This record gives sequence, structure tokens and C-alpha cells, in this order.
Amino acid sequence: MLRLARPPVTKNELWYLVKALWNVEIPRKRVCEGHVAPFDAFAEAFFGNASNYALWYGSRGTGKSYMLALLALTKAAVLDINVTLLGGSMAQSQNVHEHVADLLRKPNAPMYAIDKNIQTEIGFIAGNWIRPLPASQKTVRGPHPHMTLLDEIDEMDKPIYDAAMGQAMRKPNARGELINEMVVASSTWQNPEGTFKEVMDDCLARDLPVRTWCYREVLRTEENPTGWMDPDFIERKRNTVTIEMFRVEYELGEPSGTSRAIDVDALNRCLTDAQPIREIKKLNEHLIVFEEPVPHATYATGADWAKENDKTVIATWRMDVEPRALVKVHTMNRKPWPEMIGHFNRTMIDYQGNSAHDATGIGNVVGDLIDETTIKFVMVGRERTRMLTEYINAVEQGAYSIPRAAARFFNAHKAATVADVYGTGDVAGAHLPDEFAAGALGHRAGTRGAFAASGQGTPKSKGEDSLMPTWMKDIDQPLKEPVYSTVQGMVMEVARDDDIGVFWLGE
Repeated sequence: MLRLARPPVTKNELWYLVKALWNVEIPRKRVCEGHVAPFDAFAEAFFGNASNYALWYGSRGTGKSYMLALLALTKAAVLDINVTLLGGSMAQSQNVHEHVADLLRKPNAPMYAIDKNIQTEIGFIAGNWIRPLPASQKTVRGPHPHMTLLDEIDEMDKPIYDAAMGQAMRKPNARGELINEMVVASSTWQNPEGTFKEVMDDCLARDLPVRTWCYREVLRTEENPTGWMDPDFIERKRNTVTIEMFRVEYELGEPSGTSRAIDVDALNRCLTDAQPIREIKKLNEHLIVFEEPVPHATYATGADWAKENDKTVIATWRMDVEPRALVKVHTMNRKPWPEMIGHFNRTMIDYQGNSAHDATGIGNVVGDLIDETTIKFVMVGRERTRMLTEYINAVEQGAYSIPRAAARFFNAHKAATVADVYGTGDVAGAHLPDEFAAGALGHRAGTRGAFAASGQGTPKSKGEDSLMPTWMKDIDQPLKEPVYSTVQGMVMEVARDDDIGVFWLGE
């Protein structure tokens, strides 16, 4: 177990101290022009600078949160100071705190100095502490540590960031030695007009230090033996994130809300010359079919419901071919809800397979009338972002084909911007295209969870089928007399013409 006679006084001593205590070699090589080696940023934050502040701007996955944990633990253990950890959410604060807890398990970690190690605080025998804080005005205005560390400030509300700037104070440490305050804010840059943009502009205007590095500074190579990133990692990410995300969050390109969400060249490669075998165009409806249901084939359907002036779009992919093919798109608006739901259920019956619909807002209401096997996906927050990112990446990797004749569907994907998809910034008019949402929901349905066993090796049927709601049984034959049924307390009439017609009659 190591015991220090004195704190490090040079960068070289600090590097070897971190290696000895935590068995971590912080990368020391600068690769790109205008960047810094991660350890140079670390050392500056440890020893302090004239402004007692630094902004770390780094690629995703390059260890910024881990370095904050190393900084908090090293400085608290060696200099007996208090440290607060603040993330864009409590989960992010806890993420840094968990890194700290993991570092304390290292063989040479100075556990003799630890008095308390719980989720809300790591306390030292000397009396100092490290505390993760939730991102709220009340908590960030409370403590006054020597050092404040902020993680992923681009996901933090600006008023929270501003309040956190008042935390750190110059004051004596646990041994009575006067220690200068230090604030380190760390983030990738995702939002064109978010908190990071405001902070960056302020730093540049006031000549505050901005320390930048990308994945090249942390890649482990012969020239950079202290790099801690597996060289294969960045290639895997290049293939699993969208082209725009890689440009912004890994290559450190400036985000733009008006940038296209899907790379145009990749999208153009998805086009095929498949011709529709059936098409219906009406004033408020457009149905285009490229393939009738094929026995033993596997399909996935997504539905985005009309809201105010939007359109309802039902898109069906054939999933058992390469690339997966768009086989049907049904677009409509100004239709009664039961009629649109009827079309969705008919598609589910015809193209048996998985399905998903947008259960946000009005979608949660119509969900009661949709087959229970349909995934009810609420398009908000991180799950929405994850779903759309996975869909974009699949399209860019050539996993889907779109017929040229489905021009509206294709053009909606081409026109979608980063702001439309990720809701970033305050770009006026940002809105996820309905066709884009339907395609993504179909992707979600077709790639998450196994397909029903009944859909394998069984010809498609329009008769008694497990996918057919009870109230829609036996409607293939024209009805001479209306058939009335009660669904969720509402009286409905089901009649059969060329298509399903379902009409509200009242409560």
C-alpha cells in the first residue's frame, strides 16, 4: 500500500502517481493540430491555472467522464479537498461516481484514507468528501467545495450550469492549507444551440481555456502506447452510428440543425426500380403496394398517426430479404380514427408479422383498438433517439431498399434534418416527417423481438387468425345488415365494402 510523503509538483510526477495509485496511464500524446493530449488537460486541472476554469471538449467515448473521476479522486486523496460531481442528470453524476468507486478497488488504492463509501458520498478520514449531485437548482446552490466537475454539460439546462459556477470556492482544505478553487466542464457537442454552444462562445469571448481532443489522441498505437482505446472500437462505432453522428461526436464537426439526418449518397444507394403492382390515389389517401403478401415471408409494419395537420402513414417492410424491402405504404389524413385503425389492422392481417405504432399522445388512445401484439412505442426521450439512430444507421449501411416509385416516402427521408430527428436546438419548423417515423417504427418492430411462430411456414389467411381483433371477425364477406359491437364502451358499426369501413355511432 502506497503512502505519499508529499503531493506531486511536476506533470511527470503526477502521471506516475496516477499510474501507481489507480493503475491508469492517461494518454500523453497530441495527434491533431489544435488539440491537446488528455493528460495535459488533466494536469492543468490538477495544478490549476490563472482562470481556475477549463472546458474539456472531446469525442464521445474518449474517457472524459473517467478522467473526471480520476481527477476527483486523485485531488481529493492527495490534497484533502472537497469535490462535487454534477452531470446533465443524476444518472450522469452517478456514472462519474461509479468510476470513482471502481478506482478505489485498485490494488494500490489508498483505502486507509477512506472513512465512508456510499452512493451519495465518498468520505475521507481527513474530513473531506466527494459528492455526486442531481441537476437541480436547490442542490447545486448548496455545497461550496474546492472543485466542481461537470459532465456532459450539453445535456444540462443552462440555468443549472450557471448556478453550478458559484459552487467552487478558494478556502482551506482539511489540513488547513489554502487551496484555490477549480471548475472543469466536460462534454461532447451535440446540440447546435444548446448549453455547450453558449459555454463555448463565452469561453472564446473571455479567453478562457478550452482543451480539445478526439479519439485519435486516445487510440492505442505504436506511436501512442499510452492510448486507452482499442483501435477496433472506433471502426465498430463507424459502422454502428449514423454518418452525421460520427462526423459530429467523433470527428468533432460542428453540429447543425439543418444538416440532413441521413447521408444523401447512402440514401440514394437504397433506391430500386421496383414498380407498384397496385396503387390508389384519392384526395386524402394514397396507397401504393409493391408486393402482395407472400406465404412464409416475414414482414414488419410501423404506423405513425395523424396529429392535427399531419398524415397517418402505415409502412410495411419485408424483413426476410436482403436488403429489406418496402412493400407497402398507406398514407391518409382527415379520416375517422376507426377507419385508419381498420386499415392498420387489415395490413396486420394480410402481412402477418411484428408491428409497432406511435403511442405518443393520441396514439395512446387508439392503442386500445389495435391488436394487442402491436408494440406501443412512446416516441420521447432517449428511447426515441436510440430507435431513430438505429434506423438511420441501418439505412446508411444498406439494410433497406426503397422503390423510386415511393417518391413521397423517399423524399421525406431525404429532407429530414438533424433537428427534425433529434429535436436539437431551436430550429423553427423542426418536425419528424411522418413517413420517416413510420419507417423507423417498422424497423423497430422487425428488429426487436422474435417474430410470432404462427407467421413462419403458414400461408397468410384472411379468416380466423390470432392477429385479427375479435370485433373484426368474419368481415371478409359483404354485410347485408350492419353488425354492431361494443369496444371499450363505444358502439361501433363494422361494414365491408372494397375496404374496411368503421364509423362512430356514439357512446
